[in-house]
Amino acid sequence: MTKTFAKTLLVVTILMTTGCNKDFLERQATNSIPEENIFRDPALIQLFVNNMYLDVPAFERNLYDNITDESRCYWGGGPRNVVQGQWFPDNNPMEYWAYGPVRKTNMFLDKIDAANIDEEQKTSFKGQVKFLRAMLYFNMIKRYGGVPVITEPQGLDDDLFVARQTTDESFDFVVKELEEAITLLPETHGSRAIDVGKANKHSAKAFLGRVLTYWASTLYNPAGDVARWQKAAKINKEVMEAGNYKLHGNFRNIMLDKNNEEEIFSVQFQKPFREHGWDSWGQPDSQSKQDAVNRSPVQEFVDAFEMKNGKAINEPGSGYDPANPYKNRDPRFDATVLYNGATFFGATIYMYEGAPIDGINLPYATITGYLIRKGMNEANKDYYGGAGSDQNWIELRYAEVLLNYAEAQNEVLNAPDASVYAAVQAVRQRAGLVPYQLPAGLSKVQMREKIRHERYIELSFEGKRYWDLRRWKIAGQVLNGKQFHAMYITKNANGTYTYNPKPVDGIPYVFQDKMYFMPIPQREIEKNPKLTQNSGW
Repeated sequence: MTKTFAKTLLVVTILMTTGCNKDFLERQATNSIPEENIFRDPALIQLFVNNMYLDVPAFERNLYDNITDESRCYWGGGPRNVVQGQWFPDNNPMEYWAYGPVRKTNMFLDKIDAANIDEEQKTSFKGQVKFLRAMLYFNMIKRYGGVPVITEPQGLDDDLFVARQTTDESFDFVVKELEEAITLLPETHGSRAIDVGKANKHSAKAFLGRVLTYWASTLYNPAGDVARWQKAAKINKEVMEAGNYKLHGNFRNIMLDKNNEEEIFSVQFQKPFREHGWDSWGQPDSQSKQDAVNRSPVQEFVDAFEMKNGKAINEPGSGYDPANPYKNRDPRFDATVLYNGATFFGATIYMYEGAPIDGINLPYATITGYLIRKGMNEANKDYYGGAGSDQNWIELRYAEVLLNYAEAQNEVLNAPDASVYAAVQAVRQRAGLVPYQLPAGLSKVQMREKIRHERYIELSFEGKRYWDLRRWKIAGQVLNGKQFHAMYITKNANGTYTYNPKPVDGIPYVFQDKMYFMPIPQREIEKNPKLTQNSGW
């Protein structure tokens, strides 16, 4: 494991001064601050904490959405390797071994008590850093299961070979860390604009609700301990009852209306200080300014959208018309998927076979007959490659809390109660389904499938689906051996279209049982004799 780091931490870039200095060789580095100096200055402490928020994952170019039943990527690379099962201990595109950032949190918590700053501020800083440390560990645990839990800043004289904790011990650490963070954090940092990007008591509790929902799930709870579901339901319900968050009125604008009432915790962006490429990555080639066509939704995902009347497309009375397949669908469809003939960034986009520039399978064009619209700012004209966009990355929003509660409470009960129905139906009502109500008298299993369907649609392209399939332990069932499809559209002489689905992957998806827990990075296994590899790797 990589545990030895230089004592000097890079926390903020300092402007270099000009001029000659005969003591050049003795001057301090101008791009870093010695560790011991940070805790002498309240401003530097704040900068150090702000720097740790930069370690939270945010927008990623094209990986996680393209390895599920959501979409595929024109550019191949890592996503293609995952779909084909070509990932290994020394080459895992999803690797996340975050002990560098963990060391920063450990060092901070080791030294902050001695800092000469206001106690209230000190308490808030400790709560924020514990929240961030819990997030770092959770993002490792959901991949690897049990990991080494290190809470002290290690030095050269320490035993650097730390064994893995069990999965339950690792989860227990994260839960306790968040529970302590909740006691330390303030109710608010003064305004919603600050609270969505800086952990407070309520966002920490909402994140704890997610962690508990994962820990109760089949992959991490093979014995089916109902007490875990009970605790997950309780914490998520407390977030709901506190009344600090509610569903935003416009699903299309959740990512566009910054710091809205649905955001719980977001990674903050603001041009020109910090930007990303979301608006560019989703563009068709006709509107590209480099690096477009990174997500092409598969037909299975498109078919999962119900009709506006809440019925599945293959359900009697749905009104689905195969000759006009995009009409009268769940309103989230138009807000999420760019389809043939839709208007996008002020232009009509055609993706049928033979369409100029954007026709399916032309160079740099869609590979499924679809692209994405979700979260893209159609008023933005400054996107380019990996820059030009500054939507917040909404890591956690209220719709997920509702669905986490519904899932947990449904697993506690023999049959869903009114509170489970209410949580799911709130999400469907905001979506614009008419009627939005679920059928009465659903069994536990039937409600479970409804909840999973809502997560598939509601949280699509938010980096959640892959982890859901894993924690439910249905990735093998949903993905392995499957051929996902593109929609080849032919334009007829009379202006109508003919629709013909064809496989898009070339070979069936490969997801083996050993992949439920990812391999510990090989370099870490080689460096630390106490690390054991996950089974099958």
